[in-house]
Amino acid sequence: MYFCFTSLFSCVDEVQLPIRQVQARLVVDGLITDEPPPYSIKLTLSGAYSSGSGFPEELIINGAVVTITDNNDRTVQLEQDPLLPSYYWVRDPAFRGQVGHRYTLNVVLPDGTVFVSAPELLRAVAPLEQIQAEYRLANGYSGQPDLYNILINTHDPAMLGDYYRWSTYSYVPRWTGTDPRHSTCTLCSCWVPYYSQLTSVLSDALINGNRISRRSVFDSPVYAVGKQYVEVRQYSLSRAAYQYWTLFEEQRSRTGSLFDPQPASIEGNVHLQADTTVLALGYFGASAVSRQRLVIPGDTIQYDRFLNRLNKAFIPSGTCPSTFTEFILAPPASW
Repeated sequence: MYFCFTSLFSCVDEVQLPIRQVQARLVVDGLITDEPPPYSIKLTLSGAYSSGSGFPEELIINGAVVTITDNNDRTVQLEQDPLLPSYYWVRDPAFRGQVGHRYTLNVVLPDGTVFVSAPELLRAVAPLEQIQAEYRLANGYSGQPDLYNILINTHDPAMLGDYYRWSTYSYVPRWTGTDPRHSTCTLCSCWVPYYSQLTSVLSDALINGNRISRRSVFDSPVYAVGKQYVEVRQYSLSRAAYQYWTLFEEQRSRTGSLFDPQPASIEGNVHLQADTTVLALGYFGASAVSRQRLVIPGDTIQYDRFLNRLNKAFIPSGTCPSTFTEFILAPPASW
């Protein structure tokens, strides 16, 4: 018996797996809309990146020549941001996206390599009619805050082939140290922005010509008592853009089980000019935009009951400047 035991262990050898070296690829992220400029295009290289340590300088593309051209041969050259050099901006007010026009991105890298996008059609978008919020209690054992579920209403046009994407953000009241009724700290109460995922998309294949009613586009967390300020943007998409964002969401929402397909690079509509089989990552889009804002009063939340139920679980120590990377001390202007 002892012999078998030692023999089993003697058969275990260390296996050195090769580390796959992946060549850095161009990553493009940005769009042009029918709203007035500015528009931004972000250019980076793919590579290892930790969100808590700042963007690696070696992945930033400095000195690229970036232009956007429409199907009427109007061209604008983008300006590189001196403080955030991975961003290139359209600032010319005369170059505004127009419904029905096609737009092509051209990127000349510092080494002379040229990437171009497929022409992207800027489609019209249905008006965003109404947004509303419904309060929902969190499961008491989840450790998550209550939330306002943000719902939208719109009407899909009669012609088949419309695609939508929704982007939402909210300014949410936050307290630090303690709640305002028990503190005189002027920096312990503020509003912090929270953002939706970029992948809330829809095709009209099953609802063509009908109303889109009470579609949930965002869950805005409730960490404190007070007003919330919400903005929803409804974007039109081309079919190719819809397919890109659908694939993006599929990869983002994987459960990580053994039965999930292996992740693959999500390649977009930008390719090497000299070889169309060499694709960049990311997507250059063109969208019409309809937006609506909502102020949620928050006056139906009973202050003391709210504090007692949550036991100040969402009140971190410190002040707003020491706790949050983004915040404002007064409500957003012009809401």
